[in-house]
Amino acid sequence: MGYLGLDIGGTFIKYAFENSDGIETGKIFVKDIVSQGNREELLKEIKNIVEKHSPKALGVAVAGLIDKKTGRITASPNIKPIEDLNLKEELEKRLNVPVYVENDATLAAYGEYIYGAGKDAEILLCLTLGTGLGGGAVINGNLLTGVSGSAMEVGHMTIDKNGWLCHCGRKGCLEAYVSSYGLERIYFFKTDKHIPSSEIIILANEGNEIAMESLEEFSRYLAYGLMNLVHLFNPDKIILSGGIPEHYPALVEMATADLKKLAFPLPFRDVEIGLSKLGEFSGAYGALAYAKGGGNG
Repeated sequence: MGYLGLDIGGTFIKYAFENSDGIETGKIFVKDIVSQGNREELLKEIKNIVEKHSPKALGVAVAGLIDKKTGRITASPNIKPIEDLNLKEELEKRLNVPVYVENDATLAAYGEYIYGAGKDAEILLCLTLGTGLGGGAVINGNLLTGVSGSAMEVGHMTIDKNGWLCHCGRKGCLEAYVSSYGLERIYFFKTDKHIPSSEIIILANEGNEIAMESLEEFSRYLAYGLMNLVHLFNPDKIILSGGIPEHYPALVEMATADLKKLAFPLPFRDVEIGLSKLGEFSGAYGALAYAKGGGNG
């Protein structure tokens, strides 16, 4: 027997299972189930993974807002089948094992703190740059979740009150610029062409000038968000994870150089910006660590 961590996303359920033999990772494709809004089938997929590994405890990272007072997932735009569900209660009823549920970006930060690039950090921040922009924080080994459970929604800090429309419905959120759709907008305004962010990154890695310029502008927006976080938290480590920095690692140096121009010298002196070590499995690793700690992180 061991401990199991799941990261439930809109496309995959990723898992990390640890026992005396080490850590095993994997992922199960669930996009069709999620897009159909099929809650029962999604819960069955989770049950199958858990029964295969028979863990002592289960940790679950989920994209969405989890109300700490009620345990319900109040909003999960990319995983509609679990909205308004107390996932902990539902899974414990079906699986007969202790279950600990937390936000995916929060547990991604915890995964990096315990197993990855954030080891020994005093104040660790983790930003996940992908479809949206998520954030998590670990301070002196403890998860920062907030009173309600909605701390570190960094994608929705406003950087321009009259700015671009965000998927949340507000204008000028950082996520409207620093996300896959933000990068696509930047490129569109330069070329009048709509192409996926993954293609923009491929072009930039091949040396395409406009794609590289688009990522340079993307980096400048990111640096404004980093400046706000550095001034608020004075962290010693910020980790960038998600598909964009993973496939365009030059973003770390670019954002660091842009941040140096914006931030106060004192907090900038002591912060290191780096890439995720665990990649797409950081949330699963964090859920694993959360299960091992009995929901204390």
